[in-house]
Amino acid sequence: MQTPQKSIGYLLHRFARRHWARFTEGICFLLLALFLQRIPALFIGVALDALLLESRAFTLPLLPAGWIPTTTNGQALLTVGVLGAAIIVESASKWYGQLVYEEATLRTLHEIRTTTYDTATSLSMRFHDTSEGGDMLSILNDDVDNLGDLFDGARDGVLYGGDILSAFAFMLLLNWNLALVVAALPLLIVATGRVYAALLEPRFDAIRESVGAMNVRLRDAIEGLDTVKAFTQEARERARVADASTEYKRSKWSAIRLRAVYNRVSWLIAAVGIWGLFLLGGYWIIAGPPLWFTQTLSAGTLLTFIMYTFSFLDPTRRLAVDVINKFESAQASSKRVVSLLQSGDRIEERDDAPDLSVTEGRVEYDGVSFSYPTAEEQTLRDVSFATDSGEFVGVVGSTGAGKSTLMKLLFRFYDPDSGTVRIDGQDVTTVDVESLRDQIGYVSQEPFLFHGTVRENVAYATPEATREDAVTAAKQAGAHEFVRELDDGYETTIGERGATLSGGQRQRIAIARAILPDPPILVFDEATSHVDNETEVDIQRSLHEMSGDKTVFAIAHRLSTVRSADRILVMDDGRLAEEGTHEELLEEDGTYATLWRIQTGEIAVTDETAGRAESGVVE
Repeated sequence: MQTPQKSIGYLLHRFARRHWARFTEGICFLLLALFLQRIPALFIGVALDALLLESRAFTLPLLPAGWIPTTTNGQALLTVGVLGAAIIVESASKWYGQLVYEEATLRTLHEIRTTTYDTATSLSMRFHDTSEGGDMLSILNDDVDNLGDLFDGARDGVLYGGDILSAFAFMLLLNWNLALVVAALPLLIVATGRVYAALLEPRFDAIRESVGAMNVRLRDAIEGLDTVKAFTQEARERARVADASTEYKRSKWSAIRLRAVYNRVSWLIAAVGIWGLFLLGGYWIIAGPPLWFTQTLSAGTLLTFIMYTFSFLDPTRRLAVDVINKFESAQASSKRVVSLLQSGDRIEERDDAPDLSVTEGRVEYDGVSFSYPTAEEQTLRDVSFATDSGEFVGVVGSTGAGKSTLMKLLFRFYDPDSGTVRIDGQDVTTVDVESLRDQIGYVSQEPFLFHGTVRENVAYATPEATREDAVTAAKQAGAHEFVRELDDGYETTIGERGATLSGGQRQRIAIARAILPDPPILVFDEATSHVDNETEVDIQRSLHEMSGDKTVFAIAHRLSTVRSADRILVMDDGRLAEEGTHEELLEEDGTYATLWRIQTGEIAVTDETAGRAESGVVE
């Protein structure tokens, strides 16, 4: 992982530099506003000495004497006019500068968020298998939002620095002797601020980590609410959420306590500095320049110094507190965002990879082996088979035999450790991934539906599809009848994850979604596990009709689903144990025959057969 400074530099170089002109424009107008803010204090000090105390002539640094009126009324009018103009122009400059800077910030954060999301979706399934979904959401939402502190901190740092430098510049013009004395105050505050920053960084790292952990816990507790209630574990989940929240509270409280201590220290330094300036200035006016100083000091100049000191001590303190807080917070988030952006765990693909061209839909596995990162043993071992064009292929086996993993390699969700997967003779690792997945329809055992209408979900992969197209696909999937009975038919909003539908209804909509784009290859992973027998028969009939011009893979626990398949692949402990039609496999009297007899009730489940039969429900 990169250091915080390198992470911030990476983000600025990659995303912020394209908006550099707007950032610069905003900063320039804000600095102009700061300069204009210094004018009132200068004119008030001069007016006090020249017009009220009459202790000196009306002169202004860097302004030619010929530009200053000679009469008292003229000088008073000049003072009032300049103060009014300065306030108006300062207000307009600050408004415009803030607007431009904020726009550039929002554009940059938008690009960071969308790029980070694109990166997350392009990472391999190996990465997502070992990542917490809630932590990923925390990076995409909380951490990217938190990067706003980086740009706020940069702006505030420039402005507070401008505050300090402009005030000090005017002090040097008025009385450089006293200005050197005052310079010690911000230096002392900055020195204590460096200590504060070093203590604060690990606290903000802990805060960001605890936010991610809390999001994971909250997501699990909410998404698994039905399970929590079914097992009456509300108290347990409440305690786990409380533990995560307590850890966040502890890390946040540690940072708050440190900030409170530094606030008091910095305010004490500022207060002592102001009182010391007043006492030193009073002595200077009454007794003359002390020590080795040579310049005289007037009451008006002392008043201007005190006003400037107030104006730059507060920015100095804020520079050491607020800006450091924002930078430390942004640094903690930048490390997490950049870690995701620079993750190398992604599907490797050549920039000039050709699109997959499917003419027959022939699928071939040649000596394919694969293991998950956290698995101690291989999930697939030297699997080889080839399908013919338009075949209906069933894939069966006990739980953990490697059925679903076998099909995931077809999509390039993972790449095999060894061996090759081909479609019409083309190695799937050499073609464009998007074109590969466009050629394959997929229905998982637990399909994900999006918040929206039935029609939108059916047409998810084909947004340009008409309502008639969606209806046709729904009829093929056996979904049309129940959709027609919904309150608004195909325009019915089904809620997040399809929560308002039954499992079987969600599955049928997912099947319609897979077949609507008319892909040449279809993969059904337990796609009929939640439907009734009558609907299963309808879906099987549709699958057979489609398999005439499509290659169809159906992973099944219920062997009746694939009984009439052209070919059945029997997986056992990661190996392709048997291959053939239903009748051929029964004649072999092997694993498939045993599973079939158990599911049809011809033999009882025994300890010897239980492991091989755990995949199915006895029918």
